[in-house]
Amino acid sequence: MKKNIKFFGIVALSLGLLGSCETVDFGNENVNPNQPSAASTQALLTNALRSMPAKVSEVEGNMWVQYIAQVTYTEESRYATTQRSYDGWYAGALKDLQEIIDLNIANPEAYTGSGSTNNQLAVAKILKAYYFKHLTDSWGMIPFSEALKGVENITPAFDTQEAVYMASFDLIDEALASIETAGALKGDILFSGDMNKWKKFANTLKMVMALRISDVAPATAQTKFKEAMSGALASSADNMHYPYLTEDTNDNPWQDRFETREDYALSDVFVDHLLAHNDPRVASYAELPAAGGNYVGVPYGVANPNVLQANISFIADEVIYDGTTAGGMIFSYAQVAFSMAEAAERGWITDDVATWYYKGIDASMEQWGVSSADATAYKAGAEVVFNSAKAMEQIATQKWVALYLQGAEAWAEWRRLDFPVLSPAPDAESGTGIPVRYGYSANVAALNEANYNAAVAAQGADTQDTKLWWDVK
Repeated sequence: MKKNIKFFGIVALSLGLLGSCETVDFGNENVNPNQPSAASTQALLTNALRSMPAKVSEVEGNMWVQYIAQVTYTEESRYATTQRSYDGWYAGALKDLQEIIDLNIANPEAYTGSGSTNNQLAVAKILKAYYFKHLTDSWGMIPFSEALKGVENITPAFDTQEAVYMASFDLIDEALASIETAGALKGDILFSGDMNKWKKFANTLKMVMALRISDVAPATAQTKFKEAMSGALASSADNMHYPYLTEDTNDNPWQDRFETREDYALSDVFVDHLLAHNDPRVASYAELPAAGGNYVGVPYGVANPNVLQANISFIADEVIYDGTTAGGMIFSYAQVAFSMAEAAERGWITDDVATWYYKGIDASMEQWGVSSADATAYKAGAEVVFNSAKAMEQIATQKWVALYLQGAEAWAEWRRLDFPVLSPAPDAESGTGIPVRYGYSANVAALNEANYNAAVAAQGADTQDTKLWWDVK
């Protein structure tokens, strides 16, 4: 009998405990304390910005506009591989930026710890436009309107380059309209949350994009340029350089490339141009040969340059082994000044073309530490003195010199302006000339076949020789 009483007592106690579970707090027993329960938009922004060096210090564009050439392994400068994958951009920086946007729209109160909602959205939109511009300038048609939807759409359609540009202009305009200059922003390793600098970044990007489409959509281009020009970089003090560190955790990519071999030197094409015009920037761009003598470039685009490393000029040590102030320029005042000169030449603005042309040269000289006396002597050179009959050629050529090591921008501007006149690599392994686009990767054709075929049908053959929408000359 006592056993039965004991049994029923235990059952009753158990039922009582079960019935009272609603009022008992056992804590987060199944939550990993080392894993955040919500995404950090601050970390997402930092991660998205850390992708920027892949563009501001890329190799291919610098070789294709013939700033540099390879000494030993010459395949890249001879166009051996012009197919490239953009998958990393969609899975990396662009995905992070889209998540910042989605999270702040869905539940803004939860993410104000990373800064004001408006500023987080604005910077994410600006960077989306920046990265998409680079992608479309490299491949042409790319996924945009159906991209970044995850498993909802793993085979997105390709948008025309025109559509990508117009949508990117909208992203920039939305961002500029919503920026709170007094608002906070965390995770910003580029400008430390200075929203006035983000405004300048956005307006400068808008100016560059406007000129990029000037030959195919002149009315839109002029409107967008004039909207942006007063808010763009206003002096060399505004130059925007990626914040490389000397530590390996965030050092500049040129240093990493030279850790195992010295294979990138200035090309003979570029060095010969600098020397022929007594350009004082050569001392900032390059090192003198280790064996002594004057600056010497490596023969461009040949299978076997047949040169000793001691006899040629490599990229300046300041770029390779430091890079905190050189070699990672995002936007410079020199680029803005030459853009203003071109706008004046096109009749978009009433400013004097020559004034802006010389401002561009002066800004580039200042950027690279050239004295004003040397800059003045350079500007007196017969082929440098402004000639209105050759205005566009001079502006384009000076922009080419000024954009040294800004490979992505330099390659796009050379394709658009067609100056200076460059010859293809003598020992090219593919194509009929200097590449004017990347080919899509094999994965795109295999995994998104229908949309890939539609893009090729609309844009042209998937080769390095097919010109992009804005490249009409």
